[in-house]
Amino acid sequence: VVEGPFCGAVGTEGCTAVKYDDSRILGWATTCQVERGYTDVANPGSYVSFGDSSMAVGPCDNNNVNVVSLGDGGRATLTFEYPIANGEGYDFAVYENSFNDSFLELAFVEVSSDGEHFVRFPATSLTPTTAQVGPYGSVDPTFINNLAGKYRAGWGTPFDLDELRDSANLDVNNIRYVRVVDVVGSVDPQYGSMDAFGHLVNDPYPTDGYSGGFDLDGVAVLHYERHEGIEEAEETILSLYPNPARNTISCIVSEQVKEVELFDMTGRRMMAVATNGGNTTLNVSNLPRGIYMLRAGSQAKKVVLK
Repeated sequence: VVEGPFCGAVGTEGCTAVKYDDSRILGWATTCQVERGYTDVANPGSYVSFGDSSMAVGPCDNNNVNVVSLGDGGRATLTFEYPIANGEGYDFAVYENSFNDSFLELAFVEVSSDGEHFVRFPATSLTPTTAQVGPYGSVDPTFINNLAGKYRAGWGTPFDLDELRDSANLDVNNIRYVRVVDVVGSVDPQYGSMDAFGHLVNDPYPTDGYSGGFDLDGVAVLHYERHEGIEEAEETILSLYPNPARNTISCIVSEQVKEVELFDMTGRRMMAVATNGGNTTLNVSNLPRGIYMLRAGSQAKKVVLK
């Protein structure tokens, strides 16, 4: 069996995958905007519809259906509580929901400091293009580098901002946006996506259903920009219940928290309650049912109102 030059599947020697509950994870994306792609770019007309942007916010829960599908060429742009910084080693990781180690739906990853200028990680795909990888076909991860979706569900593909340190219009210690762009895995150059070196990226195609394309499960932060209060990011919300909720939400927060806020998925603040730590209750009975983000200090958690 011929292997490529890059690290292989989860569990193999040298694998760089980051498990969804890895202790290095400091936080997750707090907002997401999705631009859907077609179910099949060669036959445009219908767009994918599985999931919504809220499925990519907050922690990856290793649940294969709690994702948002991007479709052919679709994209998701995510933001974070604090800027991501270029630390030692990998700085963030992107999660997809592949059900095994070889059915790999891939995506390019781009970052931005200002939301206007995005820089793409230099991706490599050495998968042969003599035959199309079919809708349920296999991709060898050892042929893949700097493409999200390299690993199965629950294991993130990590990215190192140091690779982009000389990029124009980019501060690698102040990354506020991460964009995930679905690869169109067709070997027909009329439709297919190219890697950074002019190779067509061959991945399962067409996946022409309502859940086709890259399925985004979350983006984890491994290095934040350092500033006062960042050490508190994991400890400000001590408990949150019930969730899902109907009329009230009770949360226990750490002493340094002065205010608990509730945001809808567009980022609009719906409620703010002053607190000096301890048990805080929010009356949500008059809010529309749906998914919200509860923020306390430097931490945010997803809340469902039903």
